[in-house]
Amino acid sequence: MKQRILPVTFLAAALLFSACGGGNSVGSGVNLSGKGSGGALSLGSTTTTASASVTSTAPPTSRPAATATTAPPATAAPSTTAPSAPVYTITIEGDSSGASPFSPPNVAVYQDTPVKWVNADSKPHSVLAGDGAFNSGTIPPGGSWTWVATSVGKHSYADGTRPYAVGEIQVAPR
Repeated sequence: MKQRILPVTFLAAALLFSACGGGNSVGSGVNLSGKGSGGALSLGSTTTTASASVTSTAPPTSRPAATATTAPPATAAPSTTAPSAPVYTITIEGDSSGASPFSPPNVAVYQDTPVKWVNADSKPHSVLAGDGAFNSGTIPPGGSWTWVATSVGKHSYADGTRPYAVGEIQVAPR
């Protein structure tokens, strides 16, 4: 029985491919109204094909032969740790830089996003939230301090050494 299935399957595939050749598409030349007219087929009529030719070509020799590979079964459980959120960086500028004391001064981040202040000045600075959400302590020149924005809402903050240097962080829920 298996010996018959392979040739029959191959012949059916060859007929399918040869029938699909040319400019014909499925249903072309079929008259769906049921009325026969000048050579067009009517729904329910039959046709015969005189012969079908099957050609086979060898693959070009310039292509590398494909090799079948199978992946080994997975042995490790998928990771349950979420990828870490990107760090949002705010630069603390000096008074003589000509830039805003905090660059950028106003930011919007999603909850659980790390926010990092980098002191680009030659003097120590600090960042203090007006609502008490964070307090960096002293950040030395060239140093940094990071806070994870877990508190949803608006957090106004100021530089502990320069009260006029202010910024704001808007934290939105994920």
